[in-house]
Amino acid sequence: MTASYRALQRGPLPWLLACTLPAFGLLAGDPLADQVFVGFITDTECGPDHAPMRAKSDMGKDDKECTLKCVAKGATFGFVDAQRKHFFQLDDQDLPRPFAGEKVRIVGRIEGDTILVTRISATE
Repeated sequence: MTASYRALQRGPLPWLLACTLPAFGLLAGDPLADQVFVGFITDTECGPDHAPMRAKSDMGKDDKECTLKCVAKGATFGFVDAQRKHFFQLDDQDLPRPFAGEKVRIVGRIEGDTILVTRISATE
């Protein structure tokens, strides 16, 4: 006999609690919930520092141009989290393009070393 069946035998309230409380427990500390990250859009070639790449070749005058040129050559967009001081991959490669080289706020969730992006917006 399962716990929910025994609870049902004692009346509807214990059965209802036995069925719903585990669901509330999952929602309370949901690891799949979106988080907010603040940092910079970069690329997987340069990571957090574009200066070495710009110094050795014509990769533009600033981080934005360098990021876009690296992506055009095959790198993908990434993100450097300012608080965690950590580089993350980004699953979405369209949303970051307008923010290349800029400070942004990303809403999404972490899966391994990748942020599953829900939304990106500019920040100061």
